[in-house]
Amino acid sequence: MPRFSMRRRISVLAFAIAASGAYFSAQAENFPDHPIRLVVAYAPGGATDTVGRMLAHEMSASLGRGIVLENRAGGGTLVGTEYVRRSAADGYTLLFGTNAFVITPLLHDTATYDPVKDFQPVGQATEQSLGILVTPRLKIHTVQEFIAYAKAHPGKVNFASSGVGSAQHLAGEAFAKAAGIKMMHVPYKGTGPAMIDLLAGRVDVMFSSLVGNMKYVEDGRLDLIGTTGLRRSPATPKVPTVDESGLKGFQAHTWQGILAPAGTPAAVVAKLHDALVQAGKSPKISDALAKQGMEVHVTTPAQFHDLLVTESAQYKDELKHTQGALQ
Repeated sequence: MPRFSMRRRISVLAFAIAASGAYFSAQAENFPDHPIRLVVAYAPGGATDTVGRMLAHEMSASLGRGIVLENRAGGGTLVGTEYVRRSAADGYTLLFGTNAFVITPLLHDTATYDPVKDFQPVGQATEQSLGILVTPRLKIHTVQEFIAYAKAHPGKVNFASSGVGSAQHLAGEAFAKAAGIKMMHVPYKGTGPAMIDLLAGRVDVMFSSLVGNMKYVEDGRLDLIGTTGLRRSPATPKVPTVDESGLKGFQAHTWQGILAPAGTPAAVVAKLHDALVQAGKSPKISDALAKQGMEVHVTTPAQFHDLLVTESAQYKDELKHTQGALQ
C-alpha cells in the first residue's frame, strides 16, 4: 500500500486548496452564465411579489442574464425559505425576503433555519410603514372610529394577514394591544389571497403594504384610515398616522431584501449587490414605489447582516408577549 510523507501530503493539500480557489474564482468571474431564480415565499399578487418582479427585471439588465421570479408559498414562508437554504451556494437561487424571514424560525418549537448563520445577505432593498385598510361595509374612516367600533363589538372584528407570525400579523396584534381591543386573526398564504377576501368584505381590516393596493383606495373599494410610521407617508400626506390618532408612540415597519444560501462566494455576492444598487437607482422603481408609500433603501451585505441580528433579538423578545395570539 503506497505511503505518503508528511511533506507530500501537505503538497497535495495545498494543490487541492489552490485548485479549489481557482475554480471558485473562475466561477465568480463568469457569473452569471445562466438565468437566476429569485424565490418569493408568498403567493402571487402581494407587495413582495410585485416589488420582487420589478427588481428582477432591472437587475437582469445589469447582470446580462434573466432573473426569473418563482413563488413558493406555504408554512408561513418556511417552504420557500427552506428551498433556498438547501440550494447550491452559487448565486443562482436567491430569496426575496421580508421581516417574516426573521420571525418564522421563532414560531417553531423544533429547529428550522437560522436567519443569520444559514444565509448570506446580498442587501436590503426597501422599507416602509403599513397602511390600515378597512372594508367599506363598516363605514369607518378614522382610527378612532375603528377602535370605537371594535370596543362596541368585542371579538367580532377580524383582521387578515399574509400568515401566522408575519409582520402584518404582529402589527395587528400590537395595534389591538395598544388600543385595548380584541380582534380575531385570519391568516392566509400571502398578501394576495388575503387582499381578495378583504376586497370581497369577508374580512374587516388588514395592516398591509400600500404597494399595489392604492388603486383600491382610490376607487373606493377600500378605506385607508391610517399609516403605521411615526411620520405621514409621502404617498398619503392627508392620511394621519396611528400615533397622531391617539396611540402615541405606535409604529410598525417592514422591509424587503435579497439573500443567498450561506457560503455563496463573496465575488458573486458583490456582483449581485452591484446589480441591486443599480436597480435601486432606477427612477422606474423609485418613483413607482414612492407613490405607494415604499422607499427604496439599498444597504450593503454587512449592514443587512446587522439588521438581521438586531431584529432576531427584537422579535424574540416581542413574541414572548404574544405567544397566545400566534396559535
